[in-house]
Amino acid sequence: MKRAVLALILVIFGFFVYYASFRYMVIWPLLFPLLALVGVFYVITSVVTEGMIKKVRKDSFFYLRCSMIVKNGEELQGGALAVTPTELVFYARRSEKGGVKPVWSCFTEAVEGYTMKKVDDHHNGISLAVSGETGEIRFVSRRAAKMEKEFRAALGWPEENTTA
Repeated sequence: MKRAVLALILVIFGFFVYYASFRYMVIWPLLFPLLALVGVFYVITSVVTEGMIKKVRKDSFFYLRCSMIVKNGEELQGGALAVTPTELVFYARRSEKGGVKPVWSCFTEAVEGYTMKKVDDHHNGISLAVSGETGEIRFVSRRAAKMEKEFRAALGWPEENTTA
């Protein structure tokens, strides 16, 4: 399915460029299917829903849709973070049909701390300090800062006292 969507994107883009060379040809209707196919490609390659994770996990968990910054720091892998009081697991999409696979995991005891900050040049998110890891484990999410209380509760950590 992924290859079919990519092929359709290429074909429609080819028609778009070909017809753009004619002076009075109306080409804008070709733009809408092109954008729709790009959206479909994004969904079938990187969106992980809470329901997909519930099929794999039978326990309750905190769900945060995010992307993981891989070790080289130049690539984002779309997925979702599932947090329980015992472990953190990052799931990525396995297939177009909705399967997920765990890509990264660690026990909650191994998490030494976290910060909600700008994790790379362009994105805000969560940066985890994990014992045994050489660097920080970084996740990109716009909603992370808004859901910090739920994240701490899912880790089983006490709520921070913000009054001075």
